[in-house]
Amino acid sequence: MRYRPSIALIYGLIGLGLLGAKQIARAQEQNLSYQAISDNFFKMLQQGKGSEAVDYMFATNPSVKRASADHVDQLKAQFASLNTLMGSYISHSKLVETKVAGMFVYQHYFVAFDRQPISVRIKYYKPADSWLVYGLQFDGELTDNIQKEADNNLLLQAK
Repeated sequence: MRYRPSIALIYGLIGLGLLGAKQIARAQEQNLSYQAISDNFFKMLQQGKGSEAVDYMFATNPSVKRASADHVDQLKAQFASLNTLMGSYISHSKLVETKVAGMFVYQHYFVAFDRQPISVRIKYYKPADSWLVYGLQFDGELTDNIQKEADNNLLLQAK
């Protein structure tokens, strides 16, 4: 009977240790740099996990996920169907990154798939200690936009 309090104490300490380890892991995950979040997103996209990649992004900011649940569901469906529509993921390249006041970042990526490229835009906001995904956009009209921009530049050069 003397051993029961000791065993309970040991189990309690183990439980507290596991809980503490989970809290530390969660804190480290929340303190990821915005670039690490983007890198993880593209790694998941490369693995064909488009829907999970969108969930991962918005897990950083539950208030956006709740406020625009329909939009998030639409994004999940679009990203989930990328491999079916566009073929296999090939690569991604950052086209633009703009930082404002150390608290807001806008990234625009060119993402290559077998059949065609797409554009992915990510917005991050850091109101306190952690980066939050503030917005995520996908644009399948990238080649049309590039053509329009090139044509506009051609007209400007001709003047």
